[in-house]
Order: sequence, then structure tokens, then C-alpha cells
Amino acid sequence: MSFGIPFYSDFHRSILSSLLRAFGLSRLDRSATCNTVAFVAVICLGTGCNRSNPYLTASPSGFSGPGASANVASPQLTAQINELERRAKLLDDNNRQLTTQLAQSQQQMQLFQERSELMQRQAQDMSNQLQQSRIANAQSSQQMRGLADQVQSVQTNQQRRGGAKLTANTSNRLASEPLRDLGYTVEDEGGVIRLRVPADQLFQPGTAQLSPSASGILDRIADAIKRGYPRQRIAIEGHSDNTPLYGGAFATNHQLCAAQSNAILEHFTKRNQMPISQLFTLAHGENYPIGDNQSPASRSVNRRIEFVVYPETF
Repeated sequence: MSFGIPFYSDFHRSILSSLLRAFGLSRLDRSATCNTVAFVAVICLGTGCNRSNPYLTASPSGFSGPGASANVASPQLTAQINELERRAKLLDDNNRQLTTQLAQSQQQMQLFQERSELMQRQAQDMSNQLQQSRIANAQSSQQMRGLADQVQSVQTNQQRRGGAKLTANTSNRLASEPLRDLGYTVEDEGGVIRLRVPADQLFQPGTAQLSPSASGILDRIADAIKRGYPRQRIAIEGHSDNTPLYGGAFATNHQLCAAQSNAILEHFTKRNQMPISQLFTLAHGENYPIGDNQSPASRSVNRRIEFVVYPETF
């Protein structure tokens, strides 16, 4: 099939050869498609569609067609494409940096959370250790108070037995009548006589301050001891109930009983002029109750001062 192109110049032949190679036609196909390729070449030359073909940019006769202006726009389009590619690359780089920063921030947050949990566990452990230490200190304080009671009792007994010459008065038993006339409970324990006086009648509640009526009571007791037991050793023993002390001058009942016993000793030696070598004090606290401490009445019975008359003389 022919499109009526009777001949080709050398320039046209070169263009057709290039087109045939571009379309991948073999030598055998060239004759069959020559007219078709020629038609395409003419159309391309007329319209400037093959701007990329080097043979169409110019002709030996100086031919210039519509494709010439397209060649001028190609560098601008290339520059725009390059700029877009550069911006896309910058965006990619920024995205990678943001992704890296996000991963680092998540890692730091995880580290902070682990440190916070560790500090909370350490604080809880310290709180538990502090509570255990407080319990241990309370137990140690209680044990120390018990040991102090024992030491004081031993020291008092040693002082009573070794500090003065004691001679046994076994010729006759001590009579309890001089104390019974006072109107308080008197017990005879195999030669040892005990006079029990309620501490509430002698002291202000929870203190070692003598009440206004205490002087009269202590004066009568001192006179009875002077008449009936002028040479016997006399112990002043303080006892209390098991009610804990809150506030005030004394932390424990043992301290309160010791202060009360010493107050009576001072009264006997200063006001009643009794010899100091005849008297000694003991503080038992709540260790020897005579009531069950289950009611106000039984607790008041346990709060007492006992004046103990020993058969030994000084």
C-alpha cells in the first residue's frame, strides 16, 4: 500500500532508517512498510512530535518547524522535575529524622517509666523497713524497761542487804496491831507486814504530786511506824494498773510509781524526821496486780502504795 510519495532524498532515507531501527523492523520488513514509515515520518516532521529524535532537530536546508519551540521548553520542564525530586528527597529525609526522633522519645519514656517504678519499689521497701525498725525499737524499749526493773530491784536488795548491817529479829514475830489501827488493809506474810494504801488518796491522778489530804495520812503512818517498828527496815513500794500513760511527765507506769515512792520517802525523812537508813523504795508498776484490771474498781485497787515492814533491823 502506497501513500503517493514517489521518491526519497538521502536525508529522508536516513530518517526512515532510524525509524525502522526504532521500531525494531528487520531488513525483510523494510520494503513492506516503507510507505507507512514514510507517512509517519512526514507527519512527525510536519507536527514536530519526535522532538527527541536528533534527525528532526534540523535539516540540511535549515528546516525548522513547530518542534523547535518545544526544544526550548524542555530544559525548564527538566529543571522543574529536578526541583520536585529535590523537594521530595528533602521530605523523605525529614520523615526519616522525625521517625528516628519519635523512636528515641518512646525509648526515653520507657526508660523514665522503668525508673519511676524502681523508685516506687525502693520507697515501699524503705517504708517497710522503717515500720519494722519502729516495731523492733518498741520491743527493745519494752525489754529495756523490764531489765531496768530487774536491775533496780537487784540493786535495791543489795543495798538493803549489804549497805547496812542487818540483824535478824527472830526472838518474836512482829505484831501488826500498830498498823491495823490506821483503817487500811494489813497483811501478815510470815513475819513481813504489808500496809496497803490507795494511791488515789495520796496523789493527784497520774502524777507524783501529793494531794492536800496526803500529809495527814502519811503523818499517821509515820507515827505508827515510829511507835511499833522503830528499828525495822521499811520498804515503800509503788504499784499501778495497766492503763497506758499519754502525755504528762511520765512515759510509763513504772516511772510514775518510782516518782511516787520517792515523794513519800522525802516526806518521811524531811517532815516526819525518819532516818533515811531505815527506808528504801521499790517501783513495781503494773507487774503485781491484785485486781483483774477489767473494771474501774479493780484498776483503782491496783493503784496503791504498800508499806512493807521487814523483821530485819538497821
